[in-house]
Amino acid sequence: MKIALVNTIRPQKDSGDGITEVTYTLYQALKKEHQVDLIYPIERSRRNDVLRFIYANTLFKLKLRGMLARDYDIIHIVNEEMGYAAKMAKETGTKAKVVISIFSLLRLTQGFHSGFVQNGYNRVVARGLREAVRYADLFIFSGITVQRYGERLLGKPKRSKMIYIGPARGVLLKAPPSKRKPGKVMNVGYVGSITTWKNVIFILRTAKLMKDMPGYKFSIYGPGAELKNMERYKEENGLSNVTFMGFAAQDRLLQIYDSFDVFFYPTLEEGTSLPVFDALVRRLPVILYRKTNLTDEVKKPCIIVDDERHAVLELERIRKNGYPQAKRLAAERYVRGFSWDRVIKETLEAYKGLLKD
Repeated sequence: MKIALVNTIRPQKDSGDGITEVTYTLYQALKKEHQVDLIYPIERSRRNDVLRFIYANTLFKLKLRGMLARDYDIIHIVNEEMGYAAKMAKETGTKAKVVISIFSLLRLTQGFHSGFVQNGYNRVVARGLREAVRYADLFIFSGITVQRYGERLLGKPKRSKMIYIGPARGVLLKAPPSKRKPGKVMNVGYVGSITTWKNVIFILRTAKLMKDMPGYKFSIYGPGAELKNMERYKEENGLSNVTFMGFAAQDRLLQIYDSFDVFFYPTLEEGTSLPVFDALVRRLPVILYRKTNLTDEVKKPCIIVDDERHAVLELERIRKNGYPQAKRLAAERYVRGFSWDRVIKETLEAYKGLLKD
């Protein structure tokens, strides 16, 4: 089988970008038995570099048409931000079946971005995705929540399939369980970008309610456009129980996750769910905000809170009573079921099913 994998960023190990890691994992597995070409406009991931993504949706199109016209069996657009490639591929007259994966529809969600350039880019992406509904042979959704949201916003594609993406990153899966015992201070951790849709302000408002309660600290790892605003909020409210820890380097992820007692992830929108899987496989209790757009399957083993006061109550309950070992082990087993082997197997089955039509 001759396959093209289309992503915004060159697939590479430890990129820090969830969809790029998915593409890299697909590439490494598929190339063992198939001819696989990588098509991408951007060499390396950098946060908040919208100008390069505009390039991906403008000048790069001049190169892309020729790339897509090659004799492929499958053209798989792994990043939905390249959705315009579905129409372009079909316009070349290719006989290839066109597949597009949908991990997140953040670009179609009102209120997550600001600024003329960013909002203009989002409109371009949205137009490409609506065209993809007409031209792609198969939509692969990362979960039922994403599928429902996508069909409501884009319309129902002619053919769709769900493939739940995961699991946690390799080193976290392979390392033996942490032997760290809870200390006098509960370390409540977050790993991810600090952007509006990650809702880190929810953590800070929870910390504000707890700032006079001894025995808790909040360790927030990650860069992002909202970092300065979050730091300002911390200073204005005297949150000595909050520390911004900087970027979570890949070679320190195991150490970082195993330093936490609880993982607090109030994100509103998420694509690959990797941070949640990372925490669950390290047997951490995970707290999510009820309004998250994480797929229902990912939320299943987690603690769901309605608001900041509810989060305080859950943290107090865990600190006072502990978190049952049976729940930790059950969550770990559950998330290990989201294996990359299964993702590869189901993706190949989807390709072969299309080629039989």
